[in-house]
Amino acid sequence: MTDDASVGRSESRENDEADLALCDVARLFKAVLRRAIARDRDVAARHDLALTDIGCLGFLESCHEPVSGKMVAEHVALSTGATTALLDRLERAGLIERQPNPADRRAIVIVLKEAKARPILEEQRVLKQGLTAAVGSLSQEERDGVLKFLQRLLDEVPE
Repeated sequence: MTDDASVGRSESRENDEADLALCDVARLFKAVLRRAIARDRDVAARHDLALTDIGCLGFLESCHEPVSGKMVAEHVALSTGATTALLDRLERAGLIERQPNPADRRAIVIVLKEAKARPILEEQRVLKQGLTAAVGSLSQEERDGVLKFLQRLLDEVPE
């Protein structure tokens, strides 16, 4: 039979371990974010671009379907006006072009100009390769756990 004191010590020890685990998760999560943001800032600065410009180029590269301005706006979380300014900047830099949408003549699609964007995107690949290697080293169960954790974190932390 356990006494109340030993139950209390056990609960306290479990709380301490949970607090330490939370500190470790928070520290590592912030370190990953800082490293990714610092890399993106460095790439953006070297090419005289903004962080959202880098995010837009990566998004355009990863899409396998025609991309609308609205899709870009949703991806970079900007208003339509700010997205228009972003696309204007990228077009002036020769990194994208607006083309008529073949499926809807009233609309346009945003097309990445591969040759001009390639040096920027190559620099971004280092981060993507690290992510790919890290994810690839996990079992399916571990990947599912990471995805579940990240989704729960998004659900629990207000914007």
